[in-house]
Amino acid sequence: MKPKSFLIVLGLLFLVSTILAQTAQLPERTDGNLIIASYNIKWIGDIQHNYDKLAEVIQHFDICGVIEIKNESALARLADSLRKKTQKDWGFVFGVRTSRPNGSYYETYGVVWRKDRVELGDGMISGIWDNKEVFRNDPYTVSFKRKNFDFILFLIHTRWSDDSDGTREKEIAATSEYILWLRSFLTERDLVLAGDFNYSGNESVMKNMAEDANLTQIDSNEKSTFKNDYSGYGSSYDHIYLSEDALGKFVQGKCGVLDSTTLIYGNRNAENMKKSKQELSDHLPVWAVFNVTLLDDDKLINNIYH
Repeated sequence: MKPKSFLIVLGLLFLVSTILAQTAQLPERTDGNLIIASYNIKWIGDIQHNYDKLAEVIQHFDICGVIEIKNESALARLADSLRKKTQKDWGFVFGVRTSRPNGSYYETYGVVWRKDRVELGDGMISGIWDNKEVFRNDPYTVSFKRKNFDFILFLIHTRWSDDSDGTREKEIAATSEYILWLRSFLTERDLVLAGDFNYSGNESVMKNMAEDANLTQIDSNEKSTFKNDYSGYGSSYDHIYLSEDALGKFVQGKCGVLDSTTLIYGNRNAENMKKSKQELSDHLPVWAVFNVTLLDDDKLINNIYH
């Protein structure tokens, strides 16, 4: 093959791989699985969104952590839109609003879930006590259970800009410290860490966090934010990490970033990208599928030590 032709082929392959990185292919719901997602819905409750279209996206998940909530009533409205869309009952919870000590910006986290598919677990539902004031917005944890799979969903959204109160890098480092702290007194071993980290998983600070907390990244760093010129997706910021025990329930290969633009609007031309960013969010949701039929290893551990 001539060098010029070879370069053209390489360029085409790169283009195809970029297009396929975010896919409108939907996770398949079965009786033996659970679909967990995290979705940064920009300033929901503070700016205008199309809740019916958001419901069209989120209906394909069983649990969806919602990042960047500005008004808690928006979560109730989203759950109501999901009920109307699916004809199923959806629950929701949210944390307290938090901010950095010297700042006025605040937000909170929340979760919506399909009640016939999953229920709240016996573990913690709480914000993390940030006694060192490291986080701009304190992480939020919610316990869930479906069949043999019970786990803690740990949601995080780091600051985008460093400020006088802290840095993104310190927030990521503190995340591993808090996870290790939780493990010091909780019997639940299955942990799902998800959210908007404002870092690619390839960054050293993220790799260090995963190593320190003994977590495994299961997404492949697909781009999940919008370019400002609407020509495509820009950065890989939204991720899912699993503890060793939760990793055993993960269905290998069943994790991705959902191209909500193509799903709702049909394609990713500039006009549709602009609509998607305005009506849905400036982020895409990241999702993963888990097997809920395997033996609960928490019970095995408890039987050994009791």
